Amino acid sequence: MKRLIYVFLVFALMVLLAGCATTVKVHHLVPGEVDLKGCKSLSIASTANYRFPYGRPLSPWINGLHETDFTLSTGFDANLSERVASLATRMIVQAVHDTHYFSILTPDATDAYLSLAKAGEDSYRLMCEKGFDLLMSSEISYMDMEERVEEVDCREFVTDSSGVSSEQVTKREYYLVQEATLGLSYTITSLKDGRILISESFTDKEKERTKIGTRYYAVDGKYRDERNYSSGLAPSFDPLFSQIIKRATDKMALHLAPSWETEHLSLMKNKGKLASAEPAYALAKAEEYRKAYQQFLAIWKQSRELSCGYNAALMLSALGELQEAVGLMNEVYNSSGDKMAHDTLLILQQALSQDQLAQRQISGDSVDDGQGATMTQYMVME
Repeated sequence: MKRLIYVFLVFALMVLLAGCATTVKVHHLVPGEVDLKGCKSLSIASTANYRFPYGRPLSPWINGLHETDFTLSTGFDANLSERVASLATRMIVQAVHDTHYFSILTPDATDAYLSLAKAGEDSYRLMCEKGFDLLMSSEISYMDMEERVEEVDCREFVTDSSGVSSEQVTKREYYLVQEATLGLSYTITSLKDGRILISESFTDKEKERTKIGTRYYAVDGKYRDERNYSSGLAPSFDPLFSQIIKRATDKMALHLAPSWETEHLSLMKNKGKLASAEPAYALAKAEEYRKAYQQFLAIWKQSRELSCGYNAALMLSALGELQEAVGLMNEVYNSSGDKMAHDTLLILQQALSQDQLAQRQISGDSVDDGQGATMTQYMVME
């Protein structure tokens, strides 16, 4: 049995390696989903925190544990709203910074400029004079928390003193379930004319399940409680809100700036079984794409072997020469009518189109499509 498992694992590894060896990665830029008219200087204001419309949103003590030896106080505290807003501010700044696309005026400086408006100053004009084009404001538009206890019965067959077996609950496990819901919205405004370029809202939910304790039942019905969670304080909601904000800020980054995308394309097998093509395949597996391209192309020109022409185009795409790759793959498809060549041609054309649009965004040469402000709302809740 062990030998069969070993043989299977070796075979699986060979298949995996073979698959990896015949696949190339095509990196290309994709444009940001919003046209900011080539503006790359962004003033980021601090995120406004959420104010609960009612008193304390959660009870100080978690219900459902009063008949057990497990007591637990809530994971909510009065400063949670402020911490979440501060976390959102930091993560927004980090997400924008990581695009390597914008120059940023930090929230503390932006907030200082905006506060001058209360004294009658034109804060937008002042930021423009410092070389900034856009203002990014954000707020926590919604927050909600829930804490509940879930019980899970574990059943086993138990034999009593008379030898009769029956299914009984032998233990009961108690879990604290915490759910956090967050709405985060942001707006990009032109500092030159006050026009809103984008307004986006993201709402999502995150859940965590923590085992609190276990109740063990004896045959006579008596029980004992064993605590599995040592603290008397429920876990903080901060990590749950952090995960939601991370997903939201990742989406923001894709919306606002060009980013890299990778396509994985497989080489076409040596359909003609040409011995002369094997060195080119070996070079491709070794990621010697320029040399592999030259050999595949030479065979394609000489024999019009479909797989070699196709693979030569893939080598160009792996080298980042998308325009040339599209041209060659188009030649291969027109010569052969092959469906695989056709499908890959469409993929390469799309990658080239996206890359060109992204390059135009980076250069500030975006096309004005006549559209107004972008209003988007994302609901990612189950």
